[in-house]
Amino acid sequence: MPATLEAKVEAENRMRELLRSQGLPQPDEVEYGFWCVRFLFHDSKACIIIDLDPDADDDEDSEAP
Repeated sequence: MPATLEAKVEAENRMRELLRSQGLPQPDEVEYGFWCVRFLFHDSKACIIIDLDPDADDDEDSEAP
């Protein structure tokens, strides 16, 4: 099951507030993916992706080989 629309909207609102509070430009486009929200900035050709997958392993470096 994908991330809820509510979670995606909250992530977008929080990112927009963070950008605003730091005096950074707002994105030109926002895309809602299956488990993520993508913020696209055309002039700088940059993209910020927020991963909303609760099962994503974001601490891979902590595992011993």
